[in-house]
Amino acid sequence: MNYFDTSALIKRFVEEPGSNAVAAVIDAQPMVATSIVAYAEVHAGLARKLRERAMTTRVHRQTARAFDADWRAFLRVTVTDPLLTLTRDLVRRHPLRGFDAIHLAAAVRLQSELAETVRFVAADARLLAAADAEGLDMLDVRPEPHRRA
Repeated sequence: MNYFDTSALIKRFVEEPGSNAVAAVIDAQPMVATSIVAYAEVHAGLARKLRERAMTTRVHRQTARAFDADWRAFLRVTVTDPLLTLTRDLVRRHPLRGFDAIHLAAAVRLQSELAETVRFVAADARLLAAADAEGLDMLDVRPEPHRRA
């Protein structure tokens, strides 16, 4: 199972460095897992690109619709009190932002519940380092020379 944080997931919908790596991962294993917080994060990222004129209104509308259509097929990890407790523990061990810690906690929890390897797919060095320290398999979808996994 592949778990995508938002830094990787948005690359499925917006062409940017690392998008080809994300496409290859999804082509090989179409099931995508992510936290429900990714919904807000992706839409916020798309809105930012529209405000900054990095995409037109038409492209923004098409991209948001494509994301919403795919969202229904994703395995979405909900935020529960036990997940928040794990999030708290992770931010004490690693220098993570709040939503990044939620993503990491969701992947750790998912791996525990599925009793199978969950590969953490991200494009954020600090988050990837924390995922590695927590024993997750990981895939760095940042473009070279940053890629290390």
